[in-house]
Amino acid sequence: MAQAKTKERFELQVEQRSNFGRRAAKALRNEGFVPVNFYSKGETAYSFVMTETHLRDAMHSGEQIFNITIDGEQRRAMVKDVQWHPVTDKILHMDFLGVRLRDIIEIPVPVVAIGQPVGVQEGGLLQQPIHEVLVRCKGEDVPDSVEVDVTELNIGDAIHAAELHSDTFEILLADDITIVSVVIPQKLEETVVEVDEDELEFEDEEGAEGAEG
Repeated sequence: MAQAKTKERFELQVEQRSNFGRRAAKALRNEGFVPVNFYSKGETAYSFVMTETHLRDAMHSGEQIFNITIDGEQRRAMVKDVQWHPVTDKILHMDFLGVRLRDIIEIPVPVVAIGQPVGVQEGGLLQQPIHEVLVRCKGEDVPDSVEVDVTELNIGDAIHAAELHSDTFEILLADDITIVSVVIPQKLEETVVEVDEDELEFEDEEGAEGAEG
């Protein structure tokens, strides 16, 4: 029931970084650049800079594995760590991890519900408590997203993690976890408050006496 969705990989445009330290990093950010590192097992780490605009484009591309060219060789990279500014939400620093296509890796992947459930057409409400799952697969098989077909769900139906199968990746989630479901919408009931008219009159009289006093 789960389908992997992939597309052409996003190419990271990086420039060699020459200046280091807090002042240098601050100056780079003021100029619209973000310091980034590239790590790969058994290799020396590389330090680069990327424009903040390009980096945000990469983050919003929906891809999990990126292309990156280092010393003339095209490599693969996944996001390892991101540092955000606590107030402005700007990207301050990012680490990328080198990925070999035949390596087995674990990586978070978004879950996308596809179609309109039968139950929604009958007045039900689609709920999706899980929007991201951790998958284990080869680097060459990493999906950009896991698509879940919900068109046949009636009111009261649900799809659990155990029902998501793929020949290329394994979903690392407990089998009984609900991915999507169709439920009956909760209706807000009007609350009627009954008031004793005699009590209201007494309070009015008391208020009037207090005013006269």
